[in-house]
Amino acid sequence: MLVGIPQANSSRSADGGGGITNAELLYIHTHGVRQKSMREDMKSDMDQGKKYSEAYQLYVQSHGSPLWHSPPRPVLEPAMDYHKDAIKVDLSEAVKLYLRTGRDTGYRKVGMFGAAMAKGWFEHPANGWAPNSPKTIIKKGSESPLIDTGAMRQAITYVVDKGDV
Repeated sequence: MLVGIPQANSSRSADGGGGITNAELLYIHTHGVRQKSMREDMKSDMDQGKKYSEAYQLYVQSHGSPLWHSPPRPVLEPAMDYHKDAIKVDLSEAVKLYLRTGRDTGYRKVGMFGAAMAKGWFEHPANGWAPNSPKTIIKKGSESPLIDTGAMRQAITYVVDKGDV
């Protein structure tokens, strides 16, 4: 069971080409924004097998990029964690149904629930997101972080991946 934005279906443009995708945008908002030179340095280091410390990763995920002052606003993991007890119950029932019947209807139910919880996280009071900066509020006319066109939020869906089953 996967909840998120499949890269293949995540175009933000009407013609399906060019620009940043919804999947990429969700990744950026989850981890904060990094300056291009920093991203290139990080990619080069990672391509050479170097790893960034867990402390550094946690800092960027918790505070965003110190270079761009863009706070992270994670969606998927905190939404799933917040609703994990309900998800566990539904997932347990889905597994039992699948083992008894071979039908994946229970997994689809869990997927729909997870996608709905992720979409709801954008306005959930427990998301803990930093408010928009005054400049951003003026530019987009809203105080709500990540709520502009709604395209990224609506792109969140689920996939039932049977793998080798």
